[in-house]
This record gives sequence, C-alpha cells and structure tokens, in this order.
Amino acid sequence: MDTVFSDWKEALQNLQDCVEKDLEEIRKQKAEVQQIKIDIFNRLAEGKYFRDDKRIVISAPEIIIGDVDKSGTLWGDGGAVVVRGGNVSLEGTGETGTVTSRAPFISQIAVDPGPDGVEEVVWPHSQVVSQARNIVLQSNESNGYFSEAPVSGGAGVRIHADDTIEISATKSVENRGNSISDKLSDLKSVKSDLNSEASAKMKQVNSIISDVEDILKSEEDLKDGELDIRSNLVDLVELQNQYEGMIPALYNAVTNCIDTLSRLAETNRRITALEAEQTDVDNAKSEFTDKTTGTRLTVNAEQMLFSSVDGDGNIRTNDESSIHMQARHMSADTLNVDGTLIADSSISFNTESLSISTANTEMTDETNGSVTSGGSVFIETKDFSVVAVDYDIKDGELEEKDQASESSVSIRAENIDLLSQDKDGNTTGQFSVYAADTKFGSIDKDKNTTGTFTVQAQNMALSSTDKDKNATGQFTLVTELASVAAIDKEGKAKGQISLDAKDVYVKATDVDAEKLTDKNMAEGSSLTLLAEKMYIGRTDADNQAKELLVSADKTGIYGKTTAEMQQGEAKAVVQLDGGNVAISGSKAEFYGDNTVNGKTDFKADTTMTKLTADNVEAKTSFKSKNISDGIAVPGAPSSAKLSAKLKEADAPKAKDVELPKDDEEGDNNE
Repeated sequence: MDTVFSDWKEALQNLQDCVEKDLEEIRKQKAEVQQIKIDIFNRLAEGKYFRDDKRIVISAPEIIIGDVDKSGTLWGDGGAVVVRGGNVSLEGTGETGTVTSRAPFISQIAVDPGPDGVEEVVWPHSQVVSQARNIVLQSNESNGYFSEAPVSGGAGVRIHADDTIEISATKSVENRGNSISDKLSDLKSVKSDLNSEASAKMKQVNSIISDVEDILKSEEDLKDGELDIRSNLVDLVELQNQYEGMIPALYNAVTNCIDTLSRLAETNRRITALEAEQTDVDNAKSEFTDKTTGTRLTVNAEQMLFSSVDGDGNIRTNDESSIHMQARHMSADTLNVDGTLIADSSISFNTESLSISTANTEMTDETNGSVTSGGSVFIETKDFSVVAVDYDIKDGELEEKDQASESSVSIRAENIDLLSQDKDGNTTGQFSVYAADTKFGSIDKDKNTTGTFTVQAQNMALSSTDKDKNATGQFTLVTELASVAAIDKEGKAKGQISLDAKDVYVKATDVDAEKLTDKNMAEGSSLTLLAEKMYIGRTDADNQAKELLVSADKTGIYGKTTAEMQQGEAKAVVQLDGGNVAISGSKAEFYGDNTVNGKTDFKADTTMTKLTADNVEAKTSFKSKNISDGIAVPGAPSSAKLSAKLKEADAPKAKDVELPKDDEEGDNNE
C-alpha cells in the first residue's frame, strides 16, 4: 500500500544514490528530504515553532537567547544556539554600540555551511573582512584570567603576542601534498565508516517503515465495515498503540539516516575537491622550485621600525635576541619610483660587530661541517671610505678627535686587485697609501715568502718624506729574487732606473736576519753591471767622484779593442790598443826587477846604473870614462807623445721624475 512513509523511503533512497554526485544535485535531494524532517517534527509535536513568511521581530531592552532560566542563567554548561541564514547581520548601533563575542574558542571560517550546516564549501569569493578606525589583536599567556587588557594604540592596527606572531604568505608542494594525502586518508576511512553506517540506518528505516505499513494495512483490513470496526475495536486500539509507539522510533531513525547521508555526501564532496587539488599540486611539483609561486608580503609605511625589545621597552641583549631575514635575493633601496637615487638618502648600520659573508656552510651533523668561501661582494660608489676614527659631538655635529686606538683594516684573499682604470683598461687617477708602518707581504703562516707581488702603474713613486718633503724613514726590500725592469711589451729596454741617496750600497752579503746588518760576503755571489756605455764616478764636469777605489783579490779590466787609463788631461796615459801597450807621461818609472822580452827601442837618452849585456853594438858611437871609441854625437831629444784615443765625456742627463702632488684629501689621509 502507498503511504507517506513509502515516499520517505523513496526520498532517502534518492539521497543515498546521489551522495557521490556534484554539490548542486546533493542540495536538490537535501531539499526533497527536508520535507521529511518537517513532517517528523510536526508529528512529534515537540518544542515550539514560530513561522512567519514575512518577518519576525523580537523586541526588548535586553534580549537573551539560549538554554537559560528566567534569570538568564544557563541551565547547564551546554546548550546550542544556531543562527542560520543567507544574510546574517549582527549590529551594535549608536556612538557607544558594542558587539561582544566571548567563548573559550572562537572560530571564523569563510565557508558555505549549506542549508543543513554540515557542508564546508569554499567559494572563490570566500573572505573575512574587518574594518575599523582601530583594530587590536592581543594574545597574552595568562591562566584563569587575563591580567593585561588590550592596549589601544589609537587609529590603526595593533597586534601583540606574549609568545609568537607569524605572518606567512607562502605556498608549498611537499607539505601541502602531505597534508592533502593525510586528509584524504582520514576522509576515506570516514567514508568507509559512513557507508556502513548509512546502509545500516537505511535498513533500520526500511524495517521500521515496513512494520508501520504492516500495522496500517492490518488497521485497514479491520476497518472494512462498520460492523468490523465495532467487533475489532480492541484490536484497532492495540494496533493504534503499536503505531504510536513505533512512530518516534521511525522519526529518530529517519533523522539519523538523513544526518548520516548528509555527512557522507559532504565527505565525498571533500574527497573530490582534495583529489582535484592533489592533481594540481602534483602537476606543479616539477616547476615549483624554479617557477614563481606568486606569493607576496607587502609592508608599506612612511616610517618602519624593527626592534628586538621586551614588553617593558628594554632592548633585548641576550644571545637569542635577533632579527633575521632570509631570501635568495635581498634589496635595500633608497630610490625614487623612476629608479633614481633619492636626494640626501642614506642607509646606516650601527653595531658593535658587522659581518658580511658569502661563504657556504655545509654541516655533516649538528656540530661538524665545512665553510667554503664563495660568491662575491660588489660595492659601486663614487666615494668609498673605510675609517677607524673616534669623534666628539659638539653642537650636534661630529668632530674628529683621533684615530681609533689599535684600529686595523685587513684584506685577505688569494688574489687582490686595486685598480684605477678607464673602460679600456688604461690606468687613471691615483692610489695613495699613508702609514707610519707599511708592509706588503706574500708569505705563508711560517713567515716564509711565497707567490708574487706585482705593482703596475704608468707613474709610480715610493716616498718616505715628511710634510716639508724631507726624506725620512726607510725603505727595505727583502726577497730571494728581485727584478727591476724598464721595458716595453716586447721586452725592449726603455726609460731609466735611478737610485739617488747620500750613501748607496749595492752588496751581496749575508746579514743578520733581524737587524739586516752585514755579516760576511755571500758565498758564490756576483755583481754584474752591463750597458752599451757605462759611466762610473762621473755624471758631468761638475759632478764626479773625488776618489774611486777598486779593490779585489783579482782585478781584470778587459777592452775588446782599446783599454786606456788617463790622469788629468792626458798628462799620463796607459793604453792597450790592438795588441800594443803604450805608456805616456812626463816621467815613467819602473821599480823592482823588470824583464823585457822582445825587441826594445829607446828613442831618447837612456841612463842606466849598470848594464850587463851579451852583446853591445853602437851604431853611431860608444863612449865611456875608461874607453873611447869614436866621437859621440848626441841624438836629438825625443818629442814623441802618445795620442789618447778616449775622451772624458758627460753621462746622459737623467730625466726629471716628479712625485705626485698631494691634495688636501691625501694630506688628511682620507
């Protein structure tokens, strides 16, 4: 037989059949089932229901809604108040109007709960909006009672927490994928339980409806005629009692079944939504690392302050206090919107210790690892200064007091370049180093010299002078191998090298390692001076040495064509030329035993104390005190004079080398 209960069973079956369909179809079937719930509550005749198709207004100076007694106190700790509508407005009007929400747990979620409140549908326009002249969000670590009331900061937004504030604009793939996977696993487990629960409740509803319909059919059979009614009155009353006893159970079974089917439909909808989201996440995995996620956090203000302070306004100085920023690219700009520098803009870092590192740290465990230098630091500016100076503050202005005591600047690297070059690589400008003690070293940790030290410049001056240009201090070069060359790119000698000092020493000696004083001649040492023309002891007639000493165990002077030694203006000459030896002077004297090998011609008078000869031949005459042979005719006196081949000449003039002029900045060591 057809009854309203058969319609109920059909409607429930339709809802069960569409629990895996889209939201529109589910809500359509929920609307059909909603009539069953209305019929159930009407038949139960429990509670009170007020309905008006236009408007219901509840008016009083004070309105309390809840499971309360006449005093407004809750009957128990429970009770539920649900306000459900397409447009819910909570308004506190007037200048002092107030809306207060109080509960141990307050949740605001911008989702569509659906007509039955079971759903959580996220629409593209889901949002939570709060607007006010002043918004205060405050979190305090109080127990039992909040000891600190929210502090209003005037117009604006104030957020305070005793523990942690996190503002995050991020997307994830791995964490999001894991979260989706975990939720899908839970939902599928819930779905399995709800499917079993729904089947059991549908069977229960169908069973009760079948029993109710049997009772109704038996009643119908006992009411075929008036006589049957009278004769079957006792049975009819019994059937009616059975019917009335079963109806509450039926109503409960139906409402429970509707609730289970609604939750099953919502579970299926959530699973479908999460599976679609998981597909999107899986598709994004391959590009997630390299492709932008589009997330962004923007903080705009005329003045911004980041400080590590406590609630009492004290700057935190414990080891954990810090401000940390981390990103692949970081920028701090003082630029106009067109990219130009803001006039008089500045960025300042004031701290006891400043570290800029591009090193890469790789940890093998919590306490061990390696730090590898890498990356680069690029500073581009017109004026670059690094100073270690103490100052006084006078009338609000900084005034330099003195150089900071024990200050230092260190640069340590495998390769160091200090360049003053134009775009074509030509040297320009100047490089100045001013210090009381200047050291350039290429040494290892044991102070052994290593590597090379190269200085290149078009004009280079090493000067140790005071402010009046008087030479002071000293210049010391200690090295295993030193080369000073003035050459072009093809190695051709050019230019000049000049050493000028009151005392000039060129030595090859072993020295005291600390004092650099002479100890002894370096074994196997040598000194080589080589040039196309060499000038020793003279630059010009006004500048020549007063004394030249050459002293050695062995001395050799070698002239390939001519070797000549002159005294004065060729008053005395010793000449070696073409294999001939000539001596010229007003008087020549030989001392000691002398032996002359070969033919000897005397072309002037010769006086001897004693002559011993194997043979004596006199071509013109021979005369002696004791012997007379012929008449002696004296020969003409010799007027022969040696013609000197070499002439004294001035050395080439040295080119003038001007030291770089010091400007005011250089004088100030800036």
